[in-house]
Amino acid sequence: MTRTAEIAVLAGVRGPAATFTYAVPDGLDLGCGHLVDVGFGKRVVRGVVMRLDVPGREELRQVDALAHPVPLLGGHQLALARWMSDHYRCALADTVRAMLPPALASRGAPRAGGAGRTEATFALTPAGGDATRGAGAERLAPAGHMVGPTVNGGAAAGGRGVRLGPVQLATLRALATGVTTAAALRSAGGSADAARGLAARGLVVVPRRPVRRIPPEFAVTPEDPTRDAPATDTQRAALDAILGALDEGAPFLLHGVTGSGKTEVYLRAATAAIARGRAVIVLVPEIALAAQVVARFVARFGERVAVLHSALSAGERYDEWRRVLDGAADIVVGSRSALFAPVRDPGLIVVDEEQEPTYKQESDPRYHAVDTALMLGRLARSVVVLGSATPRVTTWYAARGGELRLLEMPARVADRPLPPTTVVDLRLEMRAGNRGTLSSALGIALRRTVARGEQAMLYLNRRGLATVILCRDCGFVVPCPGCEIPFAWHANGRLVCHRCGRNEPGPPATCARCGGTRIRHLGVGTQRVEEEVRATVPSARVIRLDRDAVRGKGGHAAAFERMRSGAAQVIVGTQMLAKGFDLPGVTLVGVVNADTLLNLPDHTAAERTFQLLAQVLGRSGRGAAGGRGILQTYLPDHYAIRAASTHDYAAFAAAELAARRRFGFPPFGRLLLLQTGARREETVARRAASLAGRLRSAAGRDAEVLGPAPAFAAKRAGNYRMQVVLRGADPGAVIDREPPGPGWTIDVDPASLLGA
Repeated sequence: MTRTAEIAVLAGVRGPAATFTYAVPDGLDLGCGHLVDVGFGKRVVRGVVMRLDVPGREELRQVDALAHPVPLLGGHQLALARWMSDHYRCALADTVRAMLPPALASRGAPRAGGAGRTEATFALTPAGGDATRGAGAERLAPAGHMVGPTVNGGAAAGGRGVRLGPVQLATLRALATGVTTAAALRSAGGSADAARGLAARGLVVVPRRPVRRIPPEFAVTPEDPTRDAPATDTQRAALDAILGALDEGAPFLLHGVTGSGKTEVYLRAATAAIARGRAVIVLVPEIALAAQVVARFVARFGERVAVLHSALSAGERYDEWRRVLDGAADIVVGSRSALFAPVRDPGLIVVDEEQEPTYKQESDPRYHAVDTALMLGRLARSVVVLGSATPRVTTWYAARGGELRLLEMPARVADRPLPPTTVVDLRLEMRAGNRGTLSSALGIALRRTVARGEQAMLYLNRRGLATVILCRDCGFVVPCPGCEIPFAWHANGRLVCHRCGRNEPGPPATCARCGGTRIRHLGVGTQRVEEEVRATVPSARVIRLDRDAVRGKGGHAAAFERMRSGAAQVIVGTQMLAKGFDLPGVTLVGVVNADTLLNLPDHTAAERTFQLLAQVLGRSGRGAAGGRGILQTYLPDHYAIRAASTHDYAAFAAAELAARRRFGFPPFGRLLLLQTGARREETVARRAASLAGRLRSAAGRDAEVLGPAPAFAAKRAGNYRMQVVLRGADPGAVIDREPPGPGWTIDVDPASLLGA
């Protein structure tokens, strides 16, 4: 009987059910998870074996060949891929492709693990060893003399020895001591060229070995100051609970204030997991944070650590992935895609800063790494730890309801207090005539901080010098022609669209609408704050951290190092500051404007505001000198502002959950976001109205249909965009009954209704 295989084809197929049945040729040892080449139409494409011995027709195309000798995906990963396809209503091929490095997922990549760089190494042959032993290390002939015995134990050229030059002699001596690389040969006075010359005489062999392209995160100097430090009582309690569940698996929410030592809990839990022969996956929300987390783990675990994220080169990513597949690394640190690393038995999965929206993938497959990690934990019987000082209220609600086990760490290490925070009402500053970006209180505090030799952070979630270019005569705002949102003005004199990246010279001297010359630059960005800080404290060493300032690899780590070393005193930045900066020298954190996210038309606006403020304020006061925060706002009475200034998560969560309950937002209902776009506004409006009508007819009690309405980014890169939102107990059931069809993106459980 012909064997068959169900294969997820990784190219050219859309739709959730994109698997096909192929015949398995006789003699081909095929298993689930194998990567194969298969014929598809007139092409040969890559695919992954999902199941074997499935029903099929009599006449089936055969699998062409194995693309890799060992299965790349384990049973728990194949099951996770199917769950993701079903839950997120996306193609199975997309979920499987997300689990493979780009170097293997497309045909044309090297076969059988051959992808990757190699380097020459050098070793003595038996004849070379005999030659060195026969002459004796101290008796090896100098230049112009002979060494023997020679090739294959006989005498060369009729019994004569081998004539060696001084570099060859040094090379042979070095190889005899175990040197293998070209660099080591040079250090010993030999050379690779000399070794190749000796190889031609049969005295040396030149095998090649794989070279690991090392990601830049490993360049951070490892420090492990907490390895031998005694655990705090709350750390010990959290560890006891986690370690007690390592054999059977369980989900936890580790709710610890900033500076409470959550990372040390992760490190010690990882130690216990690998001691039991199980692997560890640690997710961080931002690629920029990977370097610091990797440094902590490398300091503790050395070469057992691999790093995986999308900013690595294809070669670096492949090499790290291959180390995990081969078992050389059993601890994986990275962004959301690291969840799919080919670990055989994940025992511990950590999702640090679980509240971050970057855990939501914005392209197919549109999975949420937190929910996917929880499912992987169930499939692999792993412990899953969601860590945060400011968890999503949906996670908090699940923990309070018993779906997750809640572990509390309410105090900082060494009982250092959370920084007291002063709230500055910017309306009063305006009435007092202060129209600068820094309030009087913040300016005074900044000068005193620098004078004491301490450090400060200033946070503003806006880039550039000005956020709006406005004509005072007619009110015209200079827009990006592709997105129709205001251009921002940057210090290099360019106008930049922060949505599509369009870049134009500016600002204009006259208004494009009325010809007026009263052009003004409104709004404040990080570049403007940096300028004002330099003017306020001329002696301060100031750096800026935002997407404009950090473009290359390692930029975030370099800024961290400048602050850690004291080379910089004041850092001005966007939300990059809110995560990962553990700097004991920072005694002042200033929030320039706390309201930038608060009034966005999204159900998570208050939550994101509270989280960012609490996180960035928590950067202060981590050292013995203590610290303080100054929070500038036009809305000092908003519950998110009040709770952030007092570090009171419970008060915020109670107010936020009450608001969400009134309107049926998560966790009291689920959301599904449908978006579509087209070059013509009429086309997209007609398409959206048609789908909304069909969905209302199909919805029943499962969901309420909201819209259609223009997307928050109503135009992007020349495309007009509209959306429809389903809100209710089971919105997925509605689109199962009435599929949206081509031209629509489906985002199940979106992190935001503002769209990508």
